[in-house]
Amino acid sequence: MNSLGSRVAGTVIVDVSWLVFILLFLAFFAGSFDLWQTIAIFLASIIVAGSIIAVLWIKWVL
Repeated sequence: MNSLGSRVAGTVIVDVSWLVFILLFLAFFAGSFDLWQTIAIFLASIIVAGSIIAVLWIKWVL
């Protein structure tokens, strides 16, 4: 992953994957969790997606 285009594509893929995960989670699994657990899963998924994106871009930043 050396080019700027591949980093952008990776970021878009991670973002779309995160959105699909959240929509599927809310549609099928959120009913068995209370509000605070759902918020925690939402925040944890944002942290994971953000970490993946950070790893993709860190080499370019340095």
